[in-house]
Amino acid sequence: MEQQYFSRRNHAIDLLRAMVMVLMVFVNDLWRITDYPRRLGHAAAGEDFLGLADIVFPCFLFVAGMSIPYALEGRYAKGKSTTSTLSHILTRSFALIVMGVFLVNTESGMSPDALLSAPVYKLLLLSAFFLIWNYRSKTWLEIIGLALLVFLGFVLKDRAGCCMSARWWGILGLIGWSYLFCAVTYLFTRARLKYILMVWGALVLVNMLLTPLRDGFSTSESGLLFGLPKTNILGDFTDALHLGNGHTQLLTMSGVLLSVVSMKLDRKRVHTKALAAVGAVILLLLATWFTRRWWIIDKIGGTLPWVLISSAISVGMYGLLSWLVSIGKSGLLNFVKPAGTATLTCYMMPHLLYSLMTIFGFSTPAWMNGGILGIFNSICFSLLCVLLTWIFGKAGLKLKI
Repeated sequence: MEQQYFSRRNHAIDLLRAMVMVLMVFVNDLWRITDYPRRLGHAAAGEDFLGLADIVFPCFLFVAGMSIPYALEGRYAKGKSTTSTLSHILTRSFALIVMGVFLVNTESGMSPDALLSAPVYKLLLLSAFFLIWNYRSKTWLEIIGLALLVFLGFVLKDRAGCCMSARWWGILGLIGWSYLFCAVTYLFTRARLKYILMVWGALVLVNMLLTPLRDGFSTSESGLLFGLPKTNILGDFTDALHLGNGHTQLLTMSGVLLSVVSMKLDRKRVHTKALAAVGAVILLLLATWFTRRWWIIDKIGGTLPWVLISSAISVGMYGLLSWLVSIGKSGLLNFVKPAGTATLTCYMMPHLLYSLMTIFGFSTPAWMNGGILGIFNSICFSLLCVLLTWIFGKAGLKLKI
């Protein structure tokens, strides 16, 4: 039953992934504009606040988790072995981590005495990515791409004079580590709900134990539950596994959980599925309200209330999109679908455009960069990235790992 269900294309997941990707491009473009509502941006570290930008990344992790059963069961349906599937997981995770590390090393710009300027470096980096991971790439192109990537790794020198290093993993790197944990976990659990719930519950417990309580965000004390010291054996263990306090894995595993529950409800009537979705959202919101007694809503801290409210939003969005697909009304959203079927390509489009804008000295007039016009500017930029993703796809350029 699992292979039969997960072998079908889930258009609601594609649309959810597309919408989240477009929102990610939009909030990441807010640096270009001024005087926009605070609710669109990020909360400060340690601030009990939730902006639109604080919701996008967790929703992306959630939908990445939803895709895991489809991807892995799809491989089994094609006759792939567990060993082959594990190799695929490792390769995919490694690719995301590598891309994440390279991109994060370019964030601060390049040193004036670096061999390459920042925009030229970024264009060459994107070229290397497409040479290696384009879905139509040939072996000789992959070799050229790898050589270019190694070269770029050696010549990097940022504004602080630092060379290539894993400062933090970047968005793609965090997704890579989270995908690795959750996909390998699914290899063992498959679609057995009780085991997935056990892993999900363990991650909730890890997050509760390793996230500072409300007072802990504003003091030098550890502020952990039960008075645990800031440095403890559980934290050392999770750090060794690149789990941190488990919030990224918890969000991704929540997506896995929703896909498996959806599979269990597949033969139920539409209104039963709708009631289940509404019930799940209500429970998650109640859990958010309850846990806020002990933890703040904070993306940077990866707190449990932030995970829960982000999961509630993700479940609600997926439920709505599933309903639209079931009644044949999802076509209105097809214009963003390239961002959901070529998501990694779409993620690279802003890097491409910013680099080209810098090289050619192009920028939008100041009067277009503030307030309502600035927001409209960023919306248009996001849709341009979707259009370019579609054009790239038609030209045979699509990142696939």
